Amino acid sequence: MEFTDKYVSNEHKEQHLSASESADPSSVSPFVISTSPKSPRSPRSPRSPNSPRSPKVHQGKHGGSVGSPLKNQRHSHSRKDGHPKKGGYGGKGTWGGLLDMDNDHVDDPNDPNYISDKEDTKFVSKTSAEFEEFKKKATVIVEEYFVNDDVNSTANELRELELPSYSFYFVKKLVSIAMDRRDKEKEMASILLSSLYGDVIDPQQVYKGFQKLVESADDLIVDIPDAVDVLALFIARAVVDDILPPSFLTKTMAYLTKDSKGVDVIKRAEKGYLSAPLHAETIERCWGGRKNKTVEDLKLKINDLLIEYVVSGDVKEAFRCIKDLNVPHFHHEIVKRAVIMAMEKRQAENRLLDLLKKNRRRRSN
Repeated sequence: MEFTDKYVSNEHKEQHLSASESADPSSVSPFVISTSPKSPRSPRSPRSPNSPRSPKVHQGKHGGSVGSPLKNQRHSHSRKDGHPKKGGYGGKGTWGGLLDMDNDHVDDPNDPNYISDKEDTKFVSKTSAEFEEFKKKATVIVEEYFVNDDVNSTANELRELELPSYSFYFVKKLVSIAMDRRDKEKEMASILLSSLYGDVIDPQQVYKGFQKLVESADDLIVDIPDAVDVLALFIARAVVDDILPPSFLTKTMAYLTKDSKGVDVIKRAEKGYLSAPLHAETIERCWGGRKNKTVEDLKLKINDLLIEYVVSGDVKEAFRCIKDLNVPHFHHEIVKRAVIMAMEKRQAENRLLDLLKKNRRRRSN
C-alpha cells in the first residue's frame, strides 16, 4: 500500500504502520513514509479494478469519504455498537479475536451436523440409570443361584435382562460374593462361569470382569483378609477351565501400579498355582468339587460321547447323550472338543462336522 498527502491522512498512515507492527513486530523493516510531494512511487503489481483492496479513498476537507462506494451505506440495526468486546477483541485498529463467535447464534436442529447437548446428557443419564438397575438385578440373580444351584434358571434370568454389555459386572459380582463364602459357593461360581461362557456371557465380558476384580483387590482385602490368595485361585481356575487366556496374566500385570494388591494376585496365580506340577488337576479340585457336576467330569463325558459317535456314527445316540448331560449352556465345550478331535483324527473330520451342523439345526429349531 502507498501513501500520499493527496489521498491518505496522517491518521490513516499511523494506523497502517501500527497494524503492521502489531501483526509481526520482528518483521517490520525500517520503512519511512515520505510526505514530500516529490517522493517517488514504489512499483506495485497491477490489481483488478474489482478487487476490494484496489479503490482509492479520497479524503474531503474533514477526513470524510469523497466518492467512496460506501458513502451511501446504511447503519446496521444490530444492537452491537462495534466497540471492543469485554474479552478484549475487536474495535478500531485491531484484528479481532480468532475465535470470535456471535453470541446470538442459535443452532438449527434441522442441520444434519446438529448435536444437542441435552440429548447427550439424556443418553448418559439413561445409560447410568440402566447400569444401576442391572447391578441390582445381577446381585439378586447371584444370591438366588447360591440358594437354588440352578444353572439353567440363572442363565435364563441373565439373558432376559438383555444387557450383554454389562455382563462383566455379573462376573465380578459372582466371584466377589463367592470369595467370602464357603468352598461350596466358590465351586458353584466357577461352574456357573464355565457354563455361561460363550453362550450367555461373551468371552470379552468374562475377561473384563476378571480385570475389574484384579483392579479392586485393594478394596476386597478390607473385607476378605485372604482376598489375594482366593482371587488368584479363581483366576487360575478360569485359565484351567479355558474361559481366560493365559495371556491375561501378563497383559493385566502390565498396567497395574507396583504397589497394587492386584500385582500380588497375578504373581500368586502364576507362580503359586499355574506353575506347579500337575496344576490342572489340583486347581480343578481345589474346592472339593461336586459329584457328576465338576467341569472336568463334563469335559470327560463330552470327550467320551464324541469318541463313541465317531466309532458308531449314531447321531440320535449322540444327541441323547448330550441331552442327558443337562448342560445346555455348556455346548461351546462340545464344539471345542469336536473341532480339536477333528484336527487330531482326520478320518473322523467329516463325521464330526456333520454332527455339529445337525446339532446347530436342532438347537435353532
